[in-house]
Amino acid sequence: MKWKNRGHEFDGVYDNIQKLDKYYLFGAGEYGEQICGLLEKELMILGFLDNDSRKQHTLYCGKMIYSLDEVEEKLDETTGIIVTVSPYTRLPVMQQLMQKGLAQDKQVFTMEMFMMVYAAYKNGKVYIPSISFLPSTRCNLRCEACLNFTPYMKHFDERPWEQIQADVDTFFSCIDYIMLFHISGGEPMLYPHMKKLVEYIDTNYRKKIHILRTVTNGTVLPKPELLDALAEHNVEVTVDDYREAVPNSVETFSKLLERLEKHQVKYEINKVDEWIDLAPLTTHHEDWSEQRLQNQFESCHVPWQELRDGKLFSCNYASYAMVAGLAKTDETEYFDLRSYTSEKRKELIEFRMGYNVKGYVEFCKNCSGYIDINPNKVEPAKQAAR
Repeated sequence: MKWKNRGHEFDGVYDNIQKLDKYYLFGAGEYGEQICGLLEKELMILGFLDNDSRKQHTLYCGKMIYSLDEVEEKLDETTGIIVTVSPYTRLPVMQQLMQKGLAQDKQVFTMEMFMMVYAAYKNGKVYIPSISFLPSTRCNLRCEACLNFTPYMKHFDERPWEQIQADVDTFFSCIDYIMLFHISGGEPMLYPHMKKLVEYIDTNYRKKIHILRTVTNGTVLPKPELLDALAEHNVEVTVDDYREAVPNSVETFSKLLERLEKHQVKYEINKVDEWIDLAPLTTHHEDWSEQRLQNQFESCHVPWQELRDGKLFSCNYASYAMVAGLAKTDETEYFDLRSYTSEKRKELIEFRMGYNVKGYVEFCKNCSGYIDINPNKVEPAKQAAR
């Protein structure tokens, strides 16, 4: 989205929030639990809404779960709904609410929008839903449709510890709370300072973080001391399941799960049926108008931004493409945290919610877009020829 009233884009949203005095949280799951914990001491939370009939009429976080139909008549002009559903599965819920005549950012708010605006305007704080942090692009796989563009890299970008520490310190000097700090890659388990990184973040900034998480492709066995550090510092691990695409990893995958359990590391297995291909070499939107590029960027709904070199980049995939040598960025596409002051608080949350000077990034001209709009569905983790 293109900045039109920089520092004041969400004034109207906050005006609408001020008219409400009680809320339902739509989504009785992990996100709902987090948001309830953050807000229940400040706001009246009437309960949860959920479409899962098995959850309805039970308690979650000490509050009753209802169906939307059950509370529809109670949704007066002073009652709001905060949608606490994953961005990846949120669209049907938003459509369901709109069909009931409820207006987004007036009576219905995504959890990201509500938390960022409420924290900034009401409490003078900076709340960030998530950030992607890549200490290294080094990876042992070569996936054709890698969203980090590993097959295009001539050299891996393995950042020195001093740069990593500086980025972490700069980030947390600007923000007051983050729901998810995500250490990604490349393959994070190959980063030589990974143990030091999780120890440093946990020791210095854990009070500002709800979830500290990393990921692994399931084909690498971390050293025991790293596993101990992940467990000690309560780092959650997402284990991607690529056994079908990488058959020779089956034994390693099983050993990895055994070691995670042995060292009491909290983990979840992520297995998907398809990927998207951003297709940077075959997508050509250079002739698109400014308006069309802005529409593309707004409809893309990429849920991540990347932290790198003291800056937040508008689109993490544009940033990855820059590192891989596939794209260029300019000062309109990042927010420089090194020059942040509290007077820029509202600009920072606007930027994190998708606003920038142009209303798009240059990589939009060579990208097929994120999940919602990308037609290029491909086999997960298919390996390219080396």
